[in-house]
Amino acid sequence: MKNIFGILLISGLMISSAWAEIDCPADSAIHVDTRTMLPDGSPNPTYGQEISTGLCACLGFVDGAIVDGNSVTFIIRMVDNEPIRGIELNIYNDSPDLIYTSLSKGAKLESVIDEDGNPRQMTLLGNYLDDHLKVLAYSTSRARTAGDGIEGDLIWITYELADGATLPSEVTFYLNASKLPGTSMDPELLNVICGYPDEDNAVAVSTSEMVAIDDNLVLPEKFALNQNYPNPFNPSTQISFDIPMGAEHVFLNIYNILGQNINTLVNGIMTPGAYTMEWDATDAMGNPVASGIYFYELRSQSFIARKKMLLIR
Repeated sequence: MKNIFGILLISGLMISSAWAEIDCPADSAIHVDTRTMLPDGSPNPTYGQEISTGLCACLGFVDGAIVDGNSVTFIIRMVDNEPIRGIELNIYNDSPDLIYTSLSKGAKLESVIDEDGNPRQMTLLGNYLDDHLKVLAYSTSRARTAGDGIEGDLIWITYELADGATLPSEVTFYLNASKLPGTSMDPELLNVICGYPDEDNAVAVSTSEMVAIDDNLVLPEKFALNQNYPNPFNPSTQISFDIPMGAEHVFLNIYNILGQNINTLVNGIMTPGAYTMEWDATDAMGNPVASGIYFYELRSQSFIARKKMLLIR
């Protein structure tokens, strides 16, 4: 059952001349099979052999940065010729003056669905280790990307300049341990990545080429929570809100008049922009709720706002 879905009205930035322009034909990804055992515990008959693991997915960096004071954000884009149900990346750069601060989902990870087409959420984690950033995205609800073969934002990585440092004119990036498990070999989690900037083919990203924002799409400067529409409503209503640059973990919760949490529409770090989420008057289990007054709350570490709405069955 489709409980909740989100409509991204402004997907962060409209990039003018900074597309990664990834060449990624829909060929079969070929990898050496290093699995000694299959998921059922039986010996793997193709161990050590080259096998087809699904249709290619490719990664690339946008040649340009979003600079906001001492904050610098870089964008990794993806072409997914088949649905991708997770990522694992180790990201290296050559600038000791960049200090990792946060990670945000791009449109590719915001618009994920399960195998039945129901909108789902994918968890995104970033952890800086000795000399690189490890990125993981996964889902316990079998979420996957659209797999439409169209290039789009995968993740946004934000750094801050060290005290007294100046921004270099370019930053060189490369990836290793890059894994993008596809869905065509379900239920086996097999890597379908065909192209990405590795250590032997690193990419220099210009910081003087700023990622441009379309004049008609201005990023919000602060959090905002708007009144739902329609209100009163039946059977569903839309809740719109703004997420600014550098936002922390965000929650959008639904409460009943007793203050009990009925449902959670948003739980994660979101790309800056204007959003609309639809609530179809169901609880977290997909059960219809009764007529009455409900409250919706947008909350982060630095912001909280709550508004009232009325459901009439």
